[in-house]
Amino acid sequence: MKLFIDGEKSRAVCSHCKAAVNIVFKRRDVPFSDGKGFAQGILAGVCEECDRVVSIPAQSTPAIADARKKAMKSIEV
Repeated sequence: MKLFIDGEKSRAVCSHCKAAVNIVFKRRDVPFSDGKGFAQGILAGVCEECDRVVSIPAQSTPAIADARKKAMKSIEV
């Protein structure tokens, strides 16, 4: 598994720009796909053209899982 660091650059396909673009890895708050909460400070590949999250490297998976567990914590009343 390749590990990425803040500021490292790569290329990916941006679904918003509909093209292969340059991306830079930055820390971002990334919302969950169901819209219920978000993961804070996740390393993500960001499109240099439109500034949207294009990819999330595998190394960010544990941080996303932890954030998801916290968001889904049950509340007793």
